[in-house]
Amino acid sequence: MDRETRDMLLETADRFFTERCGREVVNGVEKGVWPAEFWKEIEEMGLPLIAVAEERGGAGGTLADMLSVLRLAGAHAVPVPLAETALANLLGSAAGATPATGPSTVVFGPLTFAGNRLSGEVARVPFASVAQRFVVVATASDGPKVAIVAASSARIKGTPSHAGEPYGTVSFDNAACEFVGPSPVSAERADELGALMRAMQMAGAADKVLATVVEYCKQRTQFGRPISTFQAIQQMLAELASYVAATIASAETAARDADEGGLAEGGSFSIAAAKSLTSEFAQRIAAIAHQSMGAMGFTHEHILHHYTRRLWVWRRDFGSETFWGEKIGSAYAKAGPQALWPALSASRYAA
Repeated sequence: MDRETRDMLLETADRFFTERCGREVVNGVEKGVWPAEFWKEIEEMGLPLIAVAEERGGAGGTLADMLSVLRLAGAHAVPVPLAETALANLLGSAAGATPATGPSTVVFGPLTFAGNRLSGEVARVPFASVAQRFVVVATASDGPKVAIVAASSARIKGTPSHAGEPYGTVSFDNAACEFVGPSPVSAERADELGALMRAMQMAGAADKVLATVVEYCKQRTQFGRPISTFQAIQQMLAELASYVAATIASAETAARDADEGGLAEGGSFSIAAAKSLTSEFAQRIAAIAHQSMGAMGFTHEHILHHYTRRLWVWRRDFGSETFWGEKIGSAYAKAGPQALWPALSASRYAA
Protein backbone atom coordinates (compact mmCIF):
# COMPACT_ATOMS: atom_id res chain seq x y z
CA MET A 1 0.00 0.00 0.00
CA ASP A 2 1.10 3.57 -0.53
CA ARG A 3 1.52 5.84 2.48
CA GLU A 4 -1.85 7.55 2.08
CA THR A 5 -3.74 4.27 1.83
CA ARG A 6 -1.95 2.86 4.86
CA ASP A 7 -2.73 5.97 6.90
CA MET A 8 -6.42 5.65 5.99
CA LEU A 9 -6.36 1.98 6.98
CA LEU A 10 -4.73 2.72 10.33
CA GLU A 11 -7.13 5.56 11.06
CA THR A 12 -10.10 3.30 10.33
CA ALA A 13 -8.68 0.42 12.38
CA ASP A 14 -7.86 2.73 15.30
CA ARG A 15 -11.40 4.06 15.36
CA PHE A 16 -12.81 0.54 15.12
CA PHE A 17 -10.66 -0.81 17.98
CA THR A 18 -11.51 2.22 20.12
CA GLU A 19 -15.24 1.68 19.63
CA ARG A 20 -15.40 -2.11 19.70
CA CYS A 21 -12.52 -3.31 21.89
CA GLY A 22 -13.47 -1.96 25.30
CA ARG A 23 -12.47 -3.37 28.64
CA GLU A 24 -15.55 -5.60 28.73
CA VAL A 25 -14.27 -7.45 25.63
CA VAL A 26 -10.74 -7.84 27.02
CA ASN A 27 -11.98 -8.96 30.44
CA GLY A 28 -14.53 -11.27 28.82
CA VAL A 29 -11.85 -13.21 26.97
CA GLU A 30 -10.02 -13.71 30.26
CA LYS A 31 -13.21 -15.28 31.62
CA GLY A 32 -13.43 -17.64 28.66
CA VAL A 33 -15.95 -15.68 26.57
CA TRP A 34 -15.07 -15.69 22.88
CA PRO A 35 -16.06 -12.32 21.31
CA ALA A 36 -17.60 -13.83 18.18
CA GLU A 37 -19.16 -10.60 16.91
CA PHE A 38 -15.91 -8.67 17.39
CA TRP A 39 -13.96 -11.31 15.46
CA LYS A 40 -16.59 -11.33 12.71
CA GLU A 41 -16.19 -7.58 12.28
CA ILE A 42 -12.40 -7.93 12.17
CA GLU A 43 -12.74 -10.44 9.34
CA GLU A 44 -15.28 -8.28 7.51
CA MET A 45 -12.72 -5.45 7.57
CA GLY A 46 -10.17 -7.79 6.02
CA LEU A 47 -7.58 -7.18 8.73
CA PRO A 48 -6.29 -10.80 8.87
CA LEU A 49 -5.72 -10.68 5.08
CA ILE A 50 -3.78 -7.43 4.78
CA ALA A 51 -0.52 -9.02 3.62
CA VAL A 52 -2.16 -11.67 1.43
CA ALA A 53 -1.98 -11.18 -2.34
CA GLU A 54 -5.15 -10.09 -4.10
CA GLU A 55 -5.23 -13.23 -6.24
CA ARG A 56 -5.45 -15.23 -3.01
CA GLY A 57 -8.37 -13.15 -1.75
CA GLY A 58 -6.33 -10.70 0.30
CA ALA A 59 -5.82 -6.95 0.33
CA GLY A 60 -2.49 -7.08 -1.48
CA GLY A 61 -0.65 -5.17 1.22
CA THR A 62 2.92 -5.55 2.39
CA LEU A 63 4.53 -7.03 5.46
CA ALA A 64 4.98 -3.45 6.72
CA ASP A 65 1.25 -2.80 6.32
CA MET A 66 0.44 -5.87 8.39
CA LEU A 67 2.93 -4.97 11.10
CA SER A 68 1.57 -1.42 11.35
CA VAL A 69 -1.89 -2.80 12.08
CA LEU A 70 -0.47 -5.22 14.63
CA ARG A 71 1.27 -2.40 16.47
CA LEU A 72 -2.10 -0.67 16.62
CA ALA A 73 -3.72 -3.88 17.87
CA GLY A 74 -1.12 -4.01 20.65
CA ALA A 75 -2.03 -0.44 21.62
CA HIS A 76 -5.64 -1.57 22.11
CA ALA A 77 -4.85 -4.91 23.82
CA VAL A 78 -6.89 -6.69 21.14
CA PRO A 79 -7.64 -10.05 22.84
CA VAL A 80 -8.18 -12.17 19.71
CA PRO A 81 -5.64 -13.85 17.41
CA LEU A 82 -5.51 -11.09 14.80
CA ALA A 83 -1.69 -11.13 14.77
CA GLU A 84 -1.47 -14.92 14.69
CA THR A 85 -4.11 -15.27 11.97
CA ALA A 86 -2.53 -12.53 9.85
CA LEU A 87 0.89 -14.22 10.05
CA ALA A 88 -0.65 -17.65 9.43
CA ASN A 89 -2.43 -16.32 6.34
CA LEU A 90 0.76 -14.67 5.07
CA LEU A 91 2.82 -17.84 5.46
CA GLY A 92 0.10 -20.05 4.02
CA SER A 93 -0.62 -17.86 1.01
CA ALA A 94 3.11 -17.52 0.26
CA ALA A 95 3.17 -21.31 -0.04
CA GLY A 96 0.13 -21.36 -2.35
CA ALA A 97 -2.73 -21.85 0.11
CA THR A 98 -5.96 -19.87 -0.05
CA PRO A 99 -6.77 -18.49 3.43
CA ALA A 100 -9.95 -19.72 5.10
CA THR A 101 -12.18 -17.79 7.45
CA GLY A 102 -11.99 -18.21 11.19
CA PRO A 103 -9.17 -17.75 13.70
CA SER A 104 -5.85 -19.47 13.07
CA THR A 105 -2.56 -19.56 14.89
CA VAL A 106 1.05 -20.44 14.17
CA VAL A 107 2.98 -23.30 15.72
CA PHE A 108 6.77 -23.06 15.64
CA GLY A 109 8.85 -25.66 17.40
CA PRO A 110 10.39 -29.16 17.27
CA LEU A 111 8.02 -30.70 14.73
CA THR A 112 8.70 -33.42 12.18
CA PHE A 113 7.05 -33.64 8.79
CA ALA A 114 6.86 -36.76 6.62
CA GLY A 115 4.37 -38.02 4.07
CA ASN A 116 2.04 -35.04 4.48
CA ARG A 117 1.71 -35.82 8.16
CA LEU A 118 2.96 -33.88 11.16
CA SER A 119 4.24 -35.04 14.54
CA GLY A 120 5.49 -33.29 17.64
CA GLU A 121 4.41 -31.17 20.58
CA VAL A 122 4.75 -27.43 21.18
CA ALA A 123 3.88 -25.62 24.42
CA ARG A 124 2.61 -22.06 24.90
CA VAL A 125 0.92 -21.81 21.51
CA PRO A 126 -1.03 -18.53 21.38
CA PHE A 127 -4.80 -18.90 21.12
CA ALA A 128 -4.49 -22.67 20.75
CA SER A 129 -7.85 -23.25 22.41
CA VAL A 130 -9.84 -21.13 19.94
CA ALA A 131 -7.91 -21.60 16.70
CA GLN A 132 -9.69 -23.53 13.97
CA ARG A 133 -6.43 -24.43 12.25
CA PHE A 134 -2.71 -24.44 12.90
CA VAL A 135 -0.13 -23.21 10.41
CA VAL A 136 3.31 -24.76 10.71
CA VAL A 137 6.62 -24.23 8.92
CA ALA A 138 8.45 -27.55 9.16
CA THR A 139 11.62 -28.91 7.61
CA ALA A 140 11.23 -31.81 5.20
CA SER A 141 13.82 -33.78 3.24
CA ASP A 142 13.26 -31.60 0.17
CA GLY A 143 13.15 -28.25 1.97
CA PRO A 144 10.87 -26.25 4.25
CA LYS A 145 7.15 -26.82 3.99
CA VAL A 146 4.08 -24.93 5.15
CA ALA A 147 1.59 -27.35 6.64
CA ILE A 148 -1.94 -26.48 7.68
CA VAL A 149 -3.63 -28.77 10.19
CA ALA A 150 -7.25 -28.55 11.34
CA ALA A 151 -7.77 -28.20 15.09
CA SER A 152 -9.77 -31.44 15.02
CA SER A 153 -6.59 -33.31 13.99
CA ALA A 154 -4.56 -32.09 16.98
CA ARG A 155 -4.65 -32.57 20.74
CA ILE A 156 -4.93 -29.31 22.62
CA LYS A 157 -4.36 -28.79 26.33
CA GLY A 158 -5.53 -25.31 27.19
CA THR A 159 -3.45 -23.24 29.60
CA PRO A 160 -4.39 -19.56 29.80
CA SER A 161 -1.52 -17.11 29.61
CA HIS A 162 -0.84 -14.61 32.41
CA ALA A 163 -2.90 -12.16 30.36
CA GLY A 164 -5.84 -14.57 30.48
CA GLU A 165 -5.72 -15.40 26.77
CA PRO A 166 -6.34 -19.01 25.66
CA TYR A 167 -2.83 -20.35 25.15
CA GLY A 168 -2.14 -24.07 25.23
CA THR A 169 0.02 -27.05 24.37
CA VAL A 170 -0.60 -28.50 20.90
CA SER A 171 0.29 -32.11 20.06
CA PHE A 172 0.36 -33.64 16.59
CA ASP A 173 0.43 -37.43 16.43
CA ASN A 174 1.04 -38.23 12.78
CA ALA A 175 -1.69 -35.68 12.04
CA ALA A 176 -3.02 -35.39 8.49
CA CYS A 177 -2.55 -31.96 6.89
CA GLU A 178 -5.24 -30.02 5.08
CA PHE A 179 -2.58 -28.35 2.96
CA VAL A 180 1.11 -28.79 2.31
CA GLY A 181 3.20 -26.54 0.08
CA PRO A 182 6.82 -25.51 -0.38
CA SER A 183 7.63 -22.64 1.94
CA PRO A 184 9.60 -19.60 0.75
CA VAL A 185 10.74 -19.12 4.34
CA SER A 186 12.62 -21.51 6.58
CA ALA A 187 11.43 -22.63 9.99
CA GLU A 188 14.02 -20.33 11.56
CA ARG A 189 12.79 -17.39 9.47
CA ALA A 190 9.20 -18.11 10.46
CA ASP A 191 10.28 -17.82 14.09
CA GLU A 192 11.89 -14.47 13.26
CA LEU A 193 8.64 -13.23 11.75
CA GLY A 194 6.78 -14.31 14.88
CA ALA A 195 9.30 -12.41 17.00
CA LEU A 196 8.91 -9.32 14.82
CA MET A 197 5.14 -9.55 15.13
CA ARG A 198 5.42 -9.58 18.91
CA ALA A 199 7.97 -6.75 18.95
CA MET A 200 5.51 -4.54 17.08
CA GLN A 201 2.67 -5.48 19.42
CA MET A 202 4.89 -4.67 22.40
CA ALA A 203 5.73 -1.30 20.84
CA GLY A 204 2.03 -0.50 20.66
CA ALA A 205 1.33 -1.69 24.19
CA ALA A 206 4.34 0.17 25.60
CA ASP A 207 3.21 3.40 23.96
CA LYS A 208 -0.23 2.99 25.53
CA VAL A 209 1.29 2.29 28.94
CA LEU A 210 3.28 5.52 28.77
CA ALA A 211 0.23 7.57 27.74
CA THR A 212 -1.86 5.99 30.51
CA VAL A 213 0.71 6.60 33.23
CA VAL A 214 1.42 10.19 32.18
CA GLU A 215 -2.28 11.05 32.13
CA TYR A 216 -2.80 9.49 35.56
CA CYS A 217 0.14 11.39 37.07
CA LYS A 218 -1.21 14.66 35.68
CA GLN A 219 -4.62 14.07 37.26
CA ARG A 220 -3.60 12.49 40.58
CA THR A 221 -2.97 15.15 43.21
CA GLN A 222 -1.06 14.94 46.47
CA PHE A 223 -0.37 17.78 48.88
CA GLY A 224 -2.42 20.04 46.66
CA ARG A 225 -0.61 19.51 43.36
CA PRO A 226 -0.37 16.86 40.60
CA ILE A 227 2.10 14.11 41.39
CA SER A 228 3.65 14.69 37.95
CA THR A 229 5.27 17.81 39.42
CA PHE A 230 7.24 15.81 42.01
CA GLN A 231 10.86 15.21 41.10
CA ALA A 232 10.79 11.51 41.95
CA ILE A 233 7.79 10.94 39.67
CA GLN A 234 9.34 13.02 36.91
CA GLN A 235 12.46 10.86 37.10
CA MET A 236 10.40 7.68 36.76
CA LEU A 237 8.38 9.10 33.86
CA ALA A 238 11.56 10.15 32.06
CA GLU A 239 13.03 6.68 32.49
CA LEU A 240 9.76 5.09 31.34
CA ALA A 241 9.66 7.33 28.27
CA SER A 242 13.22 6.37 27.32
CA TYR A 243 12.43 2.65 27.47
CA VAL A 244 9.26 3.13 25.43
CA ALA A 245 11.07 5.22 22.81
CA ALA A 246 13.76 2.56 22.44
CA THR A 247 11.14 -0.17 22.20
CA ILE A 248 9.27 1.64 19.43
CA ALA A 249 12.42 2.60 17.52
CA SER A 250 13.87 -0.91 17.52
CA ALA A 251 10.59 -2.54 16.48
CA GLU A 252 9.92 -0.02 13.71
CA THR A 253 13.47 -0.35 12.37
CA ALA A 254 13.20 -4.15 12.29
CA ALA A 255 9.82 -3.90 10.53
CA ARG A 256 11.22 -1.63 7.83
CA ASP A 257 14.34 -3.78 7.34
CA ALA A 258 12.24 -6.94 7.08
CA ASP A 259 9.82 -5.39 4.63
CA GLU A 260 12.55 -3.96 2.39
CA GLY A 261 14.73 -7.08 2.58
CA GLY A 262 11.96 -9.47 1.64
CA LEU A 263 9.82 -12.06 3.39
CA ALA A 264 12.42 -14.82 3.17
CA GLU A 265 15.41 -13.18 4.81
CA GLY A 266 15.26 -9.40 5.27
CA GLY A 267 16.29 -7.77 8.53
CA SER A 268 17.31 -10.86 10.50
CA PHE A 269 19.82 -8.98 12.66
CA SER A 270 17.37 -6.10 13.25
CA ILE A 271 14.64 -8.55 14.26
CA ALA A 272 16.87 -10.39 16.72
CA ALA A 273 18.04 -7.11 18.23
CA ALA A 274 14.50 -5.71 18.40
CA LYS A 275 13.01 -8.77 20.09
CA SER A 276 15.89 -8.95 22.54
CA LEU A 277 15.53 -5.28 23.45
CA THR A 278 11.72 -5.11 23.55
CA SER A 279 11.54 -8.22 25.70
CA GLU A 280 14.11 -6.88 28.15
CA PHE A 281 12.48 -3.45 28.36
CA ALA A 282 8.98 -4.93 28.72
CA GLN A 283 9.79 -5.87 32.30
CA ARG A 284 11.15 -2.41 33.13
CA ILE A 285 8.23 -0.62 31.47
CA ALA A 286 5.70 -2.66 33.44
CA ALA A 287 7.56 -2.20 36.72
CA ILE A 288 7.89 1.58 36.42
CA ALA A 289 4.28 1.95 35.26
CA HIS A 290 2.90 0.12 38.28
CA GLN A 291 5.25 1.92 40.65
CA SER A 292 4.20 5.30 39.25
CA MET A 293 0.50 4.59 39.57
CA GLY A 294 0.71 2.91 42.95
CA ALA A 295 -2.29 0.95 44.21
CA MET A 296 -4.56 2.12 41.39
CA GLY A 297 -2.37 0.41 38.80
CA PHE A 298 -2.77 -2.94 40.51
CA THR A 299 -6.57 -2.96 40.48
CA HIS A 300 -8.43 -5.14 38.01
CA GLU A 301 -10.82 -2.28 37.31
CA HIS A 302 -8.08 -0.15 35.75
CA ILE A 303 -6.91 -0.88 32.19
CA LEU A 304 -3.17 -0.79 32.96
CA HIS A 305 -2.98 -4.53 33.52
CA HIS A 306 -4.43 -5.16 30.04
CA TYR A 307 -1.10 -3.94 28.71
CA THR A 308 1.47 -4.81 31.36
CA ARG A 309 0.36 -8.43 31.57
CA ARG A 310 0.53 -8.74 27.80
CA LEU A 311 4.02 -7.28 27.85
CA TRP A 312 5.01 -10.00 30.31
CA VAL A 313 3.53 -12.71 28.09
CA TRP A 314 4.74 -11.34 24.76
CA ARG A 315 8.23 -10.98 26.20
CA ARG A 316 8.56 -14.79 26.14
CA ASP A 317 6.63 -15.52 22.93
CA PHE A 318 8.80 -16.52 19.96
CA GLY A 319 11.94 -16.22 22.05
CA SER A 320 12.84 -14.17 25.11
CA GLU A 321 15.59 -11.58 25.34
CA THR A 322 17.98 -14.32 26.45
CA PHE A 323 17.14 -16.50 23.45
CA TRP A 324 17.69 -13.76 20.89
CA GLY A 325 20.70 -12.33 22.71
CA GLU A 326 22.38 -15.72 22.60
CA LYS A 327 21.61 -16.08 18.89
CA ILE A 328 23.19 -12.72 18.15
CA GLY A 329 26.24 -13.48 20.28
CA SER A 330 26.75 -16.96 18.85
CA ALA A 331 26.31 -15.85 15.25
CA TYR A 332 28.82 -13.04 15.44
CA ALA A 333 31.29 -14.90 17.61
CA LYS A 334 31.33 -17.54 14.89
CA ALA A 335 31.49 -14.99 12.04
CA GLY A 336 34.45 -13.18 13.55
CA PRO A 337 35.15 -9.56 14.58
CA GLN A 338 34.91 -8.18 11.04
CA ALA A 339 31.22 -9.19 10.70
CA LEU A 340 29.70 -7.21 13.57
CA TRP A 341 30.03 -3.62 12.36
CA PRO A 342 28.65 -4.29 8.85
CA ALA A 343 25.62 -5.94 10.47
CA LEU A 344 25.11 -3.03 12.86
CA SER A 345 25.33 -0.48 10.07
CA ALA A 346 23.54 -2.41 7.31
CA SER A 347 20.15 -0.80 7.94
CA ARG A 348 19.75 2.58 6.32
CA TYR A 349 17.89 3.50 9.52
CA ALA A 350 20.88 2.68 11.74
CA ALA A 351 22.04 6.28 11.88
